[in-house]
Parts: sequence; structure tokens; C-alpha cells
Amino acid sequence: MLNNRKTVRKLVRTPAPPRNRARPPRPSGLSSTSLQPFVPYLQDRWQDGCHNVSQLHRELEAQGCTTSRSLLRETLRAWLTADELRAHKHHPRKPRSRARRMNTRWLCLRPAEQLDEEEYATLQRVLDEDPPLATAHALMQRFRQVVCDRDMPGLDSWLADAAASELPPFVGFTRGIATDRAAVNAAFTLPWSTGPVEGHVHKIKLLKRQAYGRAGLPQLRARILAA
Repeated sequence: MLNNRKTVRKLVRTPAPPRNRARPPRPSGLSSTSLQPFVPYLQDRWQDGCHNVSQLHRELEAQGCTTSRSLLRETLRAWLTADELRAHKHHPRKPRSRARRMNTRWLCLRPAEQLDEEEYATLQRVLDEDPPLATAHALMQRFRQVVCDRDMPGLDSWLADAAASELPPFVGFTRGIATDRAAVNAAFTLPWSTGPVEGHVHKIKLLKRQAYGRAGLPQLRARILAA
């Protein structure tokens, strides 16, 4: 655990060991000003046998209550019996299907050849339901191939199609390439890469952060040379 130097000096000068301060009790949801006017209604519904937090929250919202669902859940938790508390604690969760676990962004960013049949079918269903997303996905896959092949004519064609797509992220990206086209052309045509330089910069940052800001430039230089 890291403490400020002033805090450590203050604790050393203290004749008696510091005592932990007791945390103040958390306010009950029943004392919330947004929930107080609806407590009688909640009690009646609870006595009627409605213990569903979501249902009660919807009913309160319909009456103008602004209490959050989480606060209502914590409030009603105190009304549960011991058996109900044990049932809530050990209630088994239903396993989600694989299709529900799939993230749309993950599916779109993966190359098509790295998707299995179920993932590919899910992706196609998502793209069929969202034409702008389908256009963005096609542009992204084309750009990946253009970069891998270093295809300069293909890049010009891609830039034209991306600008005509009217999708703000792609339109902004094409403008950025246009302002620094010389560097982009060099990346496509020259054999050199800034990858090694970026790797060394990353390594230096890791060494610097390991000192937690306590080392000056001479110490940092020594650590870099030693590494």
C-alpha cells in the first residue's frame, strides 16, 4: 500500500496508534424523499404477494416515482424472509446461449475466414438488419485487404467509396488520409516501418512507470541501459 509522505510523518509523530473511524450507517431506501410518498402503496402490494422488483418499479414509475431500481431492490431486500433471502442467494442463473454471448463489434472486426459457421450466420443476420452497418463492414474488410496487399490503386478506389458512403467515421478518415497522403503513400511503397521505434517507446514507458514517478532522468537512463 502506498501512502503520501506527509501522511506517514503525521502517523509517526502521533503518540497513540490511529483508530479506524466507524462508517456511518447507510441511509435506508425508505428514508429517501423520492420513495417516501409511495411506501404505503409498496406495503399494500407486498402484502398482496407481489415481490417482483421490476414489476413494482414499473408501477411506481407510472405513478411518478423517480427512485432507481437498484435503490428499490435494496429497500425491499429488508422485507424478505430468511427463506426468500436464501432462495435469492442460491438462485441459479440460466446459461446464455452462444449467440447471445457474441458481441456485434467483435463479429464485425474479425476477418470472415476466422469466424465459424454459427458466428458467420449471426454476423450476416446482423448486417441484413442494419444496412449502414453492412456498408461499414464491407468498407472495413476492403481496407484491411488493401493495406495487407499494399494496393495503391485499390486505396484510391476505397477512398472514393468511403467518401461516398456518407458514414461520418469513414468520411473523417478519408479526410485525414488526404491531409497526410505523402506519409500514407510512403507506408504503402517503402519497406521501412516505425514498429521497432514504437516498441522501444513502449518499453521505455514501462520502465518509467515502474519507478512510480520517484526517479529522475539519470536513474531512468541507467534502468534503460541495464535493461
